[in-house]
Amino acid sequence: MNRTTKFSFYVLSALAGLALLAGCAAPVAQAQQATTPTPHTITVTGSGVAYGAPDIAVAQIGVQSRSPEPAAALDDANAKMTAIMAALKELGIADKDIQTSNFSVYAQNDVDPQTGQPKGTFTYTVENTVSITMRDLTKVGQVLSQVVAAGANNIYGVSYTVSDQSKLEAEARDKAMADAKARAEQLAKAAGVSLDQPTTISEFTNGPQPLVRMDVAQGAAVAKSVPVASGQIQVNLQVNVTYLIK
Repeated sequence: MNRTTKFSFYVLSALAGLALLAGCAAPVAQAQQATTPTPHTITVTGSGVAYGAPDIAVAQIGVQSRSPEPAAALDDANAKMTAIMAALKELGIADKDIQTSNFSVYAQNDVDPQTGQPKGTFTYTVENTVSITMRDLTKVGQVLSQVVAAGANNIYGVSYTVSDQSKLEAEARDKAMADAKARAEQLAKAAGVSLDQPTTISEFTNGPQPLVRMDVAQGAAVAKSVPVASGQIQVNLQVNVTYLIK
């Protein structure tokens, strides 16, 4: 047998050996996989709520002007918003806490009130809204009354919150985890098993909701200070936890 023939024989023998080993390894791996037990688990949802006093109020304050002439409607809205911003600054609202959130101009068909048919003319409406952040809650009522006096005829979405929600979230999270563990332990006891460590944890939070809404008619009489109540805010948090059982 020459050298080339010998080399080819060795190569073929090695390949055959590898194929044999692979064929033997596959059933072993499948057998090990088949004998691995599926872990038994309990999945629960825990809830936690934390309450706190707000230290920030946010309001949407706007003007709406109408006129048959778009320029006239715009001039009126501009004048009112300029007066509103001046009033806000006099009350100590910083420039960084005043932000335009909406500006729109649109036309509406004038309709004959007797026939209900279009008259062929238009009324133009200009809306300008700013979002303001009030960091002194003792001034909220005064701010609302002063901006109405300055020309605001739309106020909505007044809400209270806290500048730092991390402490309330941490408290709600601890309560939610404790609630989840208590539920899981009760289920495990009823099933005659023991609770082991958690394998997965996920959480869901809900922030504070708006508490006050105002809709002010054009030219409405306004008290010296609008009565408002900040109350408490709450942070709701839920956790989904899967525990191993043994």
